[in-house]
Amino acid sequence: MPQLTHGKTFQKDGVPGMLSSDGFNLAWHQYHGHLVDRLNKLTAGTPYSNSTTKDLILTYARQPHAASLFNHASMAWANHQFFSTLSPDPPKMSSLLTSQISDSFSSPESLRTTFIATANAMFGPGFVWLVRHKNRNVHLMENELSILTTYLAGSPLPGAHYRRQEQDHNTMMAAGSFGSTSLFPGTDSKIAYGGADIDILLGVNTWQHVWLMDWNIGGKKQFLEGWWNAIDWDVVESNWQSTASKGGAADKRRNNPLSGVANVGRRRQRVAESV
Repeated sequence: MPQLTHGKTFQKDGVPGMLSSDGFNLAWHQYHGHLVDRLNKLTAGTPYSNSTTKDLILTYARQPHAASLFNHASMAWANHQFFSTLSPDPPKMSSLLTSQISDSFSSPESLRTTFIATANAMFGPGFVWLVRHKNRNVHLMENELSILTTYLAGSPLPGAHYRRQEQDHNTMMAAGSFGSTSLFPGTDSKIAYGGADIDILLGVNTWQHVWLMDWNIGGKKQFLEGWWNAIDWDVVESNWQSTASKGGAADKRRNNPLSGVANVGRRRQRVAESV
């Protein structure tokens, strides 16, 4: 089991305003423990027995016969990301992060409203993510933030987009196209055609076992509002900083006055069929 920064506090007191200690125990210790046990059994005796969940996701994304292993690894990775951004005493959003969010959503309050509405509208279990786009396409600028939904154990990781995953067209994100036919083609791309090259900053788990014990039927929105108030914005900013530091090439293209020339005469890319 991975260790959470505030795991002991959550185990004793729960996540304030979001989960009771029993609710946390079910969603983290019991459920995540089940995922880890299953992964240990599925990888026992293989070269991947000591692999990280992220490595397992990327390794098995193109292997239909390994659906169980992919699903358990993807769910474990996503659940860990979700709980890693929670705090019993969440700090306020910094001016830097406020500025970055305002550039894409006009204000943090607008992001909150959109995030909660999107998660509450999901008809079925999954995750909702705040993501940073590394490259510009016909829909988004480099470094722009957007909301992405994944259903069931679907993964937001770019390298997993080869796998056909469940989606709801009412909440899915238009992704554009990348790879050899993109605006900024690269070599040896590991991103599926139609997949978005993104970094993950924040996510919320909407599976019923996470919130049903504490919030009952009809309490999903209240759970989401409690989640927003428990976000550790220092962790989110750290995720932003660690990913933005890798975006030098994209930043140079944005600042290049000739970067828009490539758009002249360029056909509009078809919206991706799957994310």
